[in-house]
Amino acid sequence: MLATQDTRDIVAAAMKALSQIWRDGYRYQKAGIMLNDFCSRPGQIDMFDETPPRANSEQLMKVVDRINSTGVGKVWFGGQGIEKGWRMKREMLSPAYTTQWKDLPIAALS
Repeated sequence: MLATQDTRDIVAAAMKALSQIWRDGYRYQKAGIMLNDFCSRPGQIDMFDETPPRANSEQLMKVVDRINSTGVGKVWFGGQGIEKGWRMKREMLSPAYTTQWKDLPIAALS
C-alpha cells in the first residue's frame, strides 16, 4: 500500500484485510492495527497503483484533526457506529502516578 495520511484509506485497507480472512461460524476478538514506517508526506505515486491519492485529502484530514483536538465535538467515520457496545478492559489498569495527584501513594510514619 502506498503511504497515506488519509484515515479513509487506512480504514479501507483494514476492511479489505478483514474481508479476506473472515470465515462464517468463527468467533472473532476485537484487535488494533499497528502502523509503522511513518513519513512526513506521502511520496510519489506508482503508475501501477490501483488507488491514487484522493483529492483534497490533506486538507480534509487537517480539518478532522483540528476538530477532534478541540474537545468541542468529535468527527468519526460512519463505519464506527454511533453507540459502542464494547468498552476497554480496565480491571488491570495501573494507577496514573505521573499524571494524577490523587493516585500518588501516601507514606505515613507510625
